Order: sequence, then structure tokens, then C-alpha cells
Amino acid sequence: MGKGSICLFLQAESENMKKYMFLAVVALAIFSACAHKNDFYGIGRPGIVKGRLTDEAGKPLKGAEVYFYVSSDKKFRSPADYMAEPTGQDGGYYTEVPPGKYYVVARKRTSGSISGNLKKGDLYTPDAVRIKIEQGKTYNVDLSLYVFSGNMLFSGSVGRQGIRGVITDRSGRPFKQAYAFAYKDRRMVGRPDFVSGWSRKDGKYVIYVDKPGKYYIGARTGLMGAPRPDEPYGKYRGSPDHSVTVKDGSFTDGINIRLGRFSDER
Repeated sequence: MGKGSICLFLQAESENMKKYMFLAVVALAIFSACAHKNDFYGIGRPGIVKGRLTDEAGKPLKGAEVYFYVSSDKKFRSPADYMAEPTGQDGGYYTEVPPGKYYVVARKRTSGSISGNLKKGDLYTPDAVRIKIEQGKTYNVDLSLYVFSGNMLFSGSVGRQGIRGVITDRSGRPFKQAYAFAYKDRRMVGRPDFVSGWSRKDGKYVIYVDKPGKYYIGARTGLMGAPRPDEPYGKYRGSPDHSVTVKDGSFTDGINIRLGRFSDER
């Protein structure tokens, strides 16, 4: 092959290489544009969830976990679908979660474990936060954790419907650490059908019920045995028979209960 032929051959190869490189760059640009717009190499881009966990007094909680559940059917008593790293010294967390709808709860166990049944003294979120995560978006979810009382009658921390309100003392001030309860039977005796967790510092409570219907509502500070004569106790006074009606998939709000002495209720 002469020098002229060699030069022509090299020139042709150089032109071909330029074409291949040009096509590769164009293909990569198109792929990157599509990936940036819709997904990440064929996989849905995760959303970012961050926030801060605090105790009831508003102090940051270190070493608490945030859990993401797709379903509430088991009342968050099964392994979570996704979980954030334990919170840092400032109570902060940051995690990525695939697009979708989730229930968000948080817990801090005194044992240091990340799983298992809650025990008296552990911290938890009484209510689940419902969130819809979209691709590439950032969400801030701050959560307050409360002391778990160890109440075995506690009905769970989520549901499609229920009753919400505030428990107060005789003076109308929020009552902390009382239980609200719901009966299906208008006589309101024996073990309640549904019970809230401890009322919070602001007196708020939530009772989750499994079905819509009519319920008879009250509150007290103890749940074992018959109330003592001087035990703080009260029934909902918004209706003559202390009842409220819960509709399917909704919450009946403003069901406030004032506590007096049990002996005054009889």
C-alpha cells in the first residue's frame, strides 16, 4: 500500500471515528435528557424526606428511627417498607424513598433495638403522617414523639376513621396522660372497645375505630378495673347519651371531654 493509499485509509478511519463519537454523544444526550425528566437509568427517581424528631418537651431526639409503611393494615406492627438512618445529635434525619404513598411513623426504644413491640417508657408517634412522594421532590416531615404508657388496650396508631378531641380538667385546662375510650354498647361498662393512647400535653387524643357507626365516648386516667370514686373521669357531653357518629373514612372532630370525679358521674 503506497503512502497515498495509507493517508486516504487513515483519513477515512478518522472520519468514521468522528461519526461514531458524534452519534454516541447524541445518544447519550438524549438518554440523559429522558433520564433527568422521568427517571434515573430506567428507575424512578426517589423523593427526599428530611426532618427533625423531638420529644414532648420539644427537645431533639438522638437515635430515633423513622419508618415508612405502604399499608396500615397491620397497624405498623410488621417490618417497615423503608427506614431512615437513626437521627443525629440534633434529632435530624434525611433519607430517600421511592415515589408512592406512605404512612410515616417514628419510634425510639429504650432497648436500642430498631424492631419489636413497644414497651412502657419507649417513645413513639401516636399518629401516622400520610404523605405522597413524587420523583425528585423534597419533603420536610417533623415528628413529635410521646412516651408509650404500656397500655395493652391501646387500639393502634392509625385507621381510616375515628374520633378526635381534647381532654380537659374541671377548669378547662388540657389534661395530660388520660385515656379516651369508645364503647359500642350505650351502657359503657366493662372493657372499652377502643382506647386512645395517652392524651398529650395539649390534651389532644385520637381514638381509631375499625368501622363507621355510633360510639359512646368518655375518658379517665386509669384503665384497670372499676374507677375509684376520686379518679378523674368524664363522659362526652355533646349529646344526651354521650354518643358520636363516625362516618366511613373520616374523623369526627371536636369531641372534647371534661374530667371531674368518677363519683360525680354516677
